[in-house]
Amino acid sequence: MWILILIVLAVVVYFMMSQASSSNQPSKASSRTKANQVDYSNLEVSLESSLPDCSNYTRLRDLLAEGKWREADQETGKMMLNVGNATVERKIQSGEYKYATVDNHRVSCQSADYFPCTDLCTIDRLWLKYSNGRFGFSVQKRIISELGEDALSLMSFKKRGKGTDSQALKERIELREEFIKHIGWYNHYSDKGSNVTKQYNDLTCAIQAPYGHLPTAYYWEEGHGSFTKNEPLNDAVLLDILYRLSSCGIAL
Repeated sequence: MWILILIVLAVVVYFMMSQASSSNQPSKASSRTKANQVDYSNLEVSLESSLPDCSNYTRLRDLLAEGKWREADQETGKMMLNVGNATVERKIQSGEYKYATVDNHRVSCQSADYFPCTDLCTIDRLWLKYSNGRFGFSVQKRIISELGEDALSLMSFKKRGKGTDSQALKERIELREEFIKHIGWYNHYSDKGSNVTKQYNDLTCAIQAPYGHLPTAYYWEEGHGSFTKNEPLNDAVLLDILYRLSSCGIAL
């Protein structure tokens, strides 16, 4: 009789410990779990830009609806270039930017810092809607937030790291590599250095790509300088966009 009671008690204790262990362990797939719990296909999204002189987002919607992910990503970059530069130009004219310059050939960190929240939300929601939560800036931002509370601030150089400069730099490099591995941008054949991201042409522009693989905000105008599809992706611009997303209060 006592043996039976001891066996029952042992089973109960084991079950309780297993439950506690699983609840305390962080889930690596929490971004996927969060995305899968919501049906984004019914999202209502306005297609108008907050800047009257910029085109609307009808073409981006159509490309996403057709599952043309690469073309949609390029359209995203094109729209971000146009809207971002128009915003910077207005700030220059108003005297807010005295030493700013406009880069007409690619999305820059400067234009990302002041990108209109309304337009950023529109782009993000369109990607969420037509990928059903798989792609979008807010998906990328959530992945970074899972790396640490201050990860985004540290990675985008908006906050100094703890300890010495060398320690802060090491922390940023480690966080950056972990993030780009999560979203499938990591170049496993790189000889390290700064070029650890894949080239644009090597991305997987399909719905089977890792969560947060798109969009890239990568855009170029052919024939202007050395900025081509064969360059490593510039994740610094993406990080500034995600920081802007955070300051705009846009989240999943």
